[in-house]
Amino acid sequence: MLPRLVIAVAVAGAVFALSLATFKWNGPSFALSALLGAGAGAWAYRWNLRLERAGISPAARERVAMQTAWRKGGRISPAELERLVGMPQAQARETLEALCERGLCLREGESFIFYTRGHRA
Repeated sequence: MLPRLVIAVAVAGAVFALSLATFKWNGPSFALSALLGAGAGAWAYRWNLRLERAGISPAARERVAMQTAWRKGGRISPAELERLVGMPQAQARETLEALCERGLCLREGESFIFYTRGHRA
C-alpha cells in the first residue's frame, strides 16, 4: 500500500469515527459521517500527492547532502548521494555545485569535499 493511501484512509477513518461519535447513531448521521470521512480522506490524499510531486526544498536538499557527506568523512559524489539518499543524480550534482558556489565545499574531480569550519582551501 502506498504511504499516502494509508494516510488518507487513517484520516478518513478518524474523521468518520469522530463525526459518528458526535451525532446520533442513525442512518442519516451514518451517511453524513461517511461523507465527511470520505471528503477528509480525499483531501488528505490530494494534499500528500501535491507534497510528493513538489519534492523537497533546495535548502532541505543541501542539508541532506551536507549531513550525508559528513557521515562519509566529508567527501561525496553525486552518484553516492543518489545511491545513499535516493536523490536523482542531476539534482544531486546541482545541489552540490550550489554548495560549492557558496564556499561550503570544494570540487575535486567528481567528488565534493566538505571541510571543518576553520579550514578553507
